[in-house]
Amino acid sequence: EYARDYVRIITQKSVRLKNLIQDLFEISKAASGNLQMDLRKLEINGLLMQTLAELDEKIEASSLEFKIQYLETPGYILADGGRLYNVFDNLITNAIKYSMENTRVYIQIERLDDQICISFKNIANYELKFDPGSLTERFVRGDVSRSTEGSGLGLAIAKEIVTLHGGTITAQSQNRRTTFRVTLPSEQS
Repeated sequence: EYARDYVRIITQKSVRLKNLIQDLFEISKAASGNLQMDLRKLEINGLLMQTLAELDEKIEASSLEFKIQYLETPGYILADGGRLYNVFDNLITNAIKYSMENTRVYIQIERLDDQICISFKNIANYELKFDPGSLTERFVRGDVSRSTEGSGLGLAIAKEIVTLHGGTITAQSQNRRTTFRVTLPSEQS
């Protein structure tokens, strides 16, 4: 039994190390401009719907209520769908993991002049004790005492990917209310 428990711990640690190495390679490629991008004209409502559909089981298993506001008419961006899907997946997964139970997560897409902005808002289950703008830096985690899940690279990778799309990602937090905003250049329909 002791050996089985030891093997389980080693397996968990090796999977975490493998994921960390993959994240390091990904952010290194993105930061150096060597990340392959397959840019195509995409409709933003559809990409968000696809991401939410893929995460449906996690959303249903949580105690959270998701409130989504899509654009009333199609909104187009020039993007690598797979890479941007990963950004949305990271932000939604973080909201599921780190939101206070029985609260709402708001996701809103809006047009701002020649840009499209996607906001992810939630109430955190802990108080951020540092500048939330640093959350998109490498190895920074919202809960500094957390030592298990995550590498602290997910949001840094998201920032690099959004930057490669000509956009920005920002984080704000006040009284546990956290907002991530992804702003991307709009394409004409």
